[in-house]
Amino acid sequence: MNLYNQFKQECRSEIDLMGRDERLNELSLQWVNSANAQKYSYHFEWLGRPIIQYPQDMVAMQELIWQVKPDLIIETGIAHGGSLIMNASLLAMLELSEATDKGELLDPNKPKRKVLGIDIDIREHNKKAILEHPMAVRIDMIEGSSIAQDIIQQVYEYSKGFNRILISLDSNHTHEHVLEELKA
Repeated sequence: MNLYNQFKQECRSEIDLMGRDERLNELSLQWVNSANAQKYSYHFEWLGRPIIQYPQDMVAMQELIWQVKPDLIIETGIAHGGSLIMNASLLAMLELSEATDKGELLDPNKPKRKVLGIDIDIREHNKKAILEHPMAVRIDMIEGSSIAQDIIQQVYEYSKGFNRILISLDSNHTHEHVLEELKA
């Protein structure tokens, strides 16, 4: 077994132990509840844009993107645009890595990978900041409900030609809304 596989196996074992540790789970829940009361997840940025995420979720998303290697990320919920910027920058890193491996030149103004953000209300100042960001060339946005049939149709049309799509549902967190997004 190589060192990386050994590391991953050790991680799985440690995570399993943590998952069965009732005291750790109690303390973790207390911490999350206390941190949420103080808007912990609102205190971070990604490349200059506010990102409403927990740092561990940001790292987990990076791991997923590196493993899945999507050419399109569809994200519901835009807010300040930090996660759009994060996902676009991670896709840029994928393209840079692949170009380096193949010895190819990379044109940063012609990305192969894109992020599509959907939000029912894209505030003008956030939209402007996103469009002025260096990652903007990798980002497109649709304003509307992620469960509205006309928006769903726009997403289907947009996603034609992409082969590996990752979807991040982070808008309305009610059971009913997320279920409708999953059905769409």
